[in-house]
Amino acid sequence: MTYRLRQFNLKSVVKRGKFFEIRYTNPRTQKREYYKLGITHDEVKRNLPEFNRMYAGLKRQSFSYRITVSQGVQSWLEQKRTELSNKKTVARYEEIMNNFAEFLKDKFPALEYMDELAQKHFEEFKEYRKNVKGKKERTVNFELDMLSNLFKRLMEKDYLNYNPLSKVKRLQEPFKEERWFTEEEIRKIFEIAKSERTRINWYVIFATYYYTGMRKRELMSLRRGDIDFDKGIILIRHKEGFKPKTDRPRAIPIHPELVPILRLASPGWARHSLGHFALGRFVSDNDGRDDDFVFVNSKGKLFSNDAIRQKLKKLCRKAGIKPGKLHSFRHTWTAHSIMKGCPSDVVQAIGGWKEKDMIERYKHLAPDYMADIYKKTIFLGSQAEDKGSLKAQS
Repeated sequence: MTYRLRQFNLKSVVKRGKFFEIRYTNPRTQKREYYKLGITHDEVKRNLPEFNRMYAGLKRQSFSYRITVSQGVQSWLEQKRTELSNKKTVARYEEIMNNFAEFLKDKFPALEYMDELAQKHFEEFKEYRKNVKGKKERTVNFELDMLSNLFKRLMEKDYLNYNPLSKVKRLQEPFKEERWFTEEEIRKIFEIAKSERTRINWYVIFATYYYTGMRKRELMSLRRGDIDFDKGIILIRHKEGFKPKTDRPRAIPIHPELVPILRLASPGWARHSLGHFALGRFVSDNDGRDDDFVFVNSKGKLFSNDAIRQKLKKLCRKAGIKPGKLHSFRHTWTAHSIMKGCPSDVVQAIGGWKEKDMIERYKHLAPDYMADIYKKTIFLGSQAEDKGSLKAQS
């Protein structure tokens, strides 16, 4: 894709004589021309959007900037492959784009270019995925969000100047209570994990999950150099083979209860009764560099995607409690933090969420905390001097 739809801004404006103008290449004639915006700065700001619309019209007539749907999708996927280290996530994005291509082929076979897509196409796509393909509301909404992100990225690159999904309403999703463990359930899981004599210290792994609220890939990609006991933080940052989900590094404070537990996970930090216990296995005194992974399996390799999940399932079965997913520990950390009175903005920052919506769903789990805040709210009691108050009227 060579051609882009350019959007001119104030930096493009020059002054010739008493007029402010823009010099541009006419897409139709390929000749350099001037467009007068006005004499004052206010006129320039008012007339600049009109010039951009005029210029876009000339571009459409020349058809030199237009990109096909296939080109736009491939550009977006290439960027995602560069940004994301999780191959499963990339594969899911590819599947979404394939679903969209299937829809266009079925419903609009003649549609070829990105600038031909309008709101009506995505409204029909929404109904097509839900009613024809039988997909759940959450799945359809996620697909719409990714398609919207496709247009946003292409707009950033000046391939397009609009997003047809900006006014497409998402489907109403049924409320789903996230599975999280109670304090009693957590204690049972930890007791069983500590009682097992295995080469892998599962107690340290699940305790780290619980006390940090990390995502699975964040925990599994944790290296010795990411843990700073002097500063009391765990760094979630870019490194070889791993990028944070939001592409933003962050620091997680090490909770005091986690410090003695976490010291068991790496050589030089603590002595085990049978020697150095590190990385889930026993190692020699000379082992252990900052670039070593903190948690590995009995062979010294990273865990498979299913190994930790299966272990949690076994621990739950032994404890006699309802099984949960690995992500349930993240839900548990969030729920317990809110229930213990930790402010939601602090939870959001430590957990690494971009939006507050992910935190709001947990607030109902802390009724006492919310009640204390509500009871501190002053209503008529502080308005004794207000002649219009009920107390004054009585």
